[in-house]
Amino acid sequence: MCLLFVTGCSSNKAQPATKPSPVIARVAGDTITLAQFNIRYNSTLVSIEQGGGPKNNATQTTQLRENVLGSLIIDTVIRQEATALGLEATPKEIQAQVAADAKSDGGMSALETDLAGAGGSIAQLEDEIASDLNEQRLEDNFAKARAATIEQILATGAPFSATKFIATAKTYSDDTGTAASGGDLGILTKTQLTTYDPAFAATVEGLAVGAYTTTPVHDAGGYDILMLYAESSRGFGVRHILVYAANPYNVMDRPNWFAESLFAQIATLCQQSKIEVTLANAGGSPCTRALQTPSPAAATPKVSPSP
Repeated sequence: MCLLFVTGCSSNKAQPATKPSPVIARVAGDTITLAQFNIRYNSTLVSIEQGGGPKNNATQTTQLRENVLGSLIIDTVIRQEATALGLEATPKEIQAQVAADAKSDGGMSALETDLAGAGGSIAQLEDEIASDLNEQRLEDNFAKARAATIEQILATGAPFSATKFIATAKTYSDDTGTAASGGDLGILTKTQLTTYDPAFAATVEGLAVGAYTTTPVHDAGGYDILMLYAESSRGFGVRHILVYAANPYNVMDRPNWFAESLFAQIATLCQQSKIEVTLANAGGSPCTRALQTPSPAAATPKVSPSP
């Protein structure tokens, strides 16, 4: 009879309940689970071992657990901020990127195999995609507002001058290769200019000598405020103030001002007793220590040239 009424017979059997993953931290009402922690921790551990790193090192284990937990707390704050602004990555967007990765890798099975070989998984990839999209969108939103603030600084107070632009670039530009020199990119020949983002190049060619862009140029590096200080048969003398928001975005290039804004939010949550950590051997609560964040890249211009 069970063969004839397989659905009914099956429904009479109790299905094992899925045990929820233990909560290891809470951030302003949102939970971080042990399962989420393990996804990042295990893939990172495999990468370290594949790179020849030490195994079963107690000091390394504590530091690694602390760093992974810290990254989860930071990403939770980023997701909360992105959600509040309507910028959070959706499941549909995440799955679309997974599908694109699978297609470029020769299929889902091939992708799963490659991920497993690196200590990862589809769950780890989804976590990475969501985190990257949320941070890129939030940082871009903040960068746009910061660029507008810099434009306001240039437009108010003392009359505009090259000296004022140079001082502002030294204070605010994210281009670590030119900020110290007041954003000076030197003389760009027409040939050199073609290697830059088209929006950047077109704006430079349209500026009058001594003028600057009163609206930031959104290019591959982020939001650029450009000033033309010379033009001759040799090319264009250009200074710029870059507010970094590259696309594609790289967390390792996270600008200091953005990291500081995240830590300020975490400090506020700590003051409100809205961060709680229960995971052992992971450095404890960020409210009693400093979270680590990747430093900006070495001193290289971040105005991305076209391929």
